[in-house]
Amino acid sequence: MCANLTVDDEGKRVVNTNGKAVGVVKDVEAGVAYVEPGPEMTDSIKSRLRRDRDVADGMENFQLDEDYVDEITGDEIRLQRF
Repeated sequence: MCANLTVDDEGKRVVNTNGKAVGVVKDVEAGVAYVEPGPEMTDSIKSRLRRDRDVADGMENFQLDEDYVDEITGDEIRLQRF
């Protein structure tokens, strides 16, 4: 499934295929979500996502393209299996 990411998705949890939270959407621009990683974000997920253009306050963010999204609900974004 190809989802449509919008500013309405800012603040939503990003979860892996097992439903475990791996980060939070901090910003959405032109169909790309910028995700602040949580402690559960694995190196495997990080390796598939691009690092953000800016690192604020020492926290790196990762770009989540719509192609990696399986489903968007009212409070979370579920990743596809990589």
